[in-house]
Amino acid sequence: MMQSAFAAWLLALAIPGTLLAQQIQRCEGPGGKITYSNTECPAGTQSVTALQAAPAPSPEAQKAARDKAAIDAQAAQQLGQARQQQQALATTQQQSQRDADCAYLRGEIDSIRRLRNALVNRPIYSLDDLDQMDRHVTGLQEQYRRACSP
Repeated sequence: MMQSAFAAWLLALAIPGTLLAQQIQRCEGPGGKITYSNTECPAGTQSVTALQAAPAPSPEAQKAARDKAAIDAQAAQQLGQARQQQQALATTQQQSQRDADCAYLRGEIDSIRRLRNALVNRPIYSLDDLDQMDRHVTGLQEQYRRACSP
């Protein structure tokens, strides 16, 4: 059924403009088979509906449609370029944030290591404090590996 309709529209497009004003017959045959004809229905079928073909658009309407299509294509291209620019900016911002986060984590790791070394050099320190600092540094190093490794 879809192929018949498609073929009918292709046929309608191929007909010169003067013939487009003719009616197109929708013919139903045995078993519900639908065919289209610009003449009388073939033998063994009956006319179900007569469709009046739309007249060909005027040259002015065709020009207006082409102009609108050109304007729409240009607008679509500009939107595509704007989207690409936004994506590039977002990528740059994400990279900047990632770099800042990595710098912060490196600074925290270095700071805790210095603090641990200063604590070890004191005459009295707690092993619990050292263990806690080591666990904290290990956690920060894991975050650094996840966030900052290529």
